Amino acid sequence: PESCMKAPTAPAPAAAPAPPPAYGAAAMVDMESHISWSESSCLNISAKSSVQNVLKQGLRDQPQMLIESDADEQLLLTIAFDTAVKLHSLEMKAPADGRAPRALKLFVNPAPGFDFDEAEDSNADQELEIAADQMGERLDLRFVKFQNVGRLAVFIAANVDDAETSALSSLKFWGAPVHTTNMKEFKRVAGEAGEGTMGS
Repeated sequence: PESCMKAPTAPAPAAAPAPPPAYGAAAMVDMESHISWSESSCLNISAKSSVQNVLKQGLRDQPQMLIESDADEQLLLTIAFDTAVKLHSLEMKAPADGRAPRALKLFVNPAPGFDFDEAEDSNADQELEIAADQMGERLDLRFVKFQNVGRLAVFIAANVDDAETSALSSLKFWGAPVHTTNMKEFKRVAGEAGEGTMGS
């Protein structure tokens, strides 16, 4: 009788499709290899410090390799890249003794000679307030504002405990060179979800 018929056997599952090329956050890489060291600098840095201490792989992984401010708590780093880049996020590490940066202002492509007065008075492309427990966390930037970055100024205006000096041991950026970023991959999300993309 019809009621005793077995349900048709489900077809064997198809092989999983190859993963799509990385897009969005997954496509972003450590930008250390694109930093132009000779053109990167830091104002109000103590004599024993070097900007490479916090940016260069190997040095930035050692907590004792710091940069520290000199005359007061403010630092102004200018980071130059060897090609135009898109910046997606950053991560900062610092001592847990109150000197960790708290108030950051980021400026895309500052003019040569950009200084503390300009950093204090100019509108930043992004401002960040970083809590002590966010040290070592990856913090997203406003990606739309960081699409064509040749130089980036990072103004550290204050630290977590209003200490006399500010210090940090690591500053890491994730992004991608502009010339290798395929924006089509950023628009694949709906297609990968299979929303009406089957061919007839």
